[in-house]
Amino acid sequence: MAHEFKTPLTSIMAATTALMSNPDQPANSKAELVKIADEEAKHLNELIDDAVEMGRLDTANIQLHTERSNVGELVREVVASMHNVIDGRPLNVVCDDHPPAAPVDRRLVKLAIKQLLDNALKYSPPETPVTIRVHNGSGITVAVTDYGKGIPAQEQSRIFERLYRSPSVQNQIPGSGLGLSIAQNIVRAHQGDLSVTSHPGETTFRLKFPADREGAQH
Repeated sequence: MAHEFKTPLTSIMAATTALMSNPDQPANSKAELVKIADEEAKHLNELIDDAVEMGRLDTANIQLHTERSNVGELVREVVASMHNVIDGRPLNVVCDDHPPAAPVDRRLVKLAIKQLLDNALKYSPPETPVTIRVHNGSGITVAVTDYGKGIPAQEQSRIFERLYRSPSVQNQIPGSGLGLSIAQNIVRAHQGDLSVTSHPGETTFRLKFPADREGAQH
């Protein structure tokens, strides 16, 4: 985790040092250094937010503040809030007609969905689509599908572990290894389940929770 924090911080310091040591450099060089510092500061902020949430949610007794909610609407709110990250990427949201309202903690469920969507955007080529499906069955399921290279079979059982990152991507794609663990803790607090199916060219994460959570914590 310390390494994850130091990586963007090192980039920020390198950019600001270059700016201060050579204030008369061309404007385009200055602009590029400022852009690097800004992007890495945002990355560092995301890591801090994830760490704070993980600390708060790393417990078997997450307190839920539930209200009956349309999960499809929650998905659309997450997509709208991430428009800068999506940045024109093909993204499809498909919902069953008239989905039942479910008693959920809106803020936490939106956080879990955000983690899955962010994951899909990071680990698939920028020209490929991402699809989010909300459908009903034995419970309510939110399925997030991307069309990247997939997750090796031997790693699929470990990706929900706290701080785990695949050796094949940890030096190529920024991340904390906390996002999926956070999402899983949220889903479990709702007495639900988070699972993955993956093969080369397609990966789907499914967030599933019961429509009726009788006896769950409030």
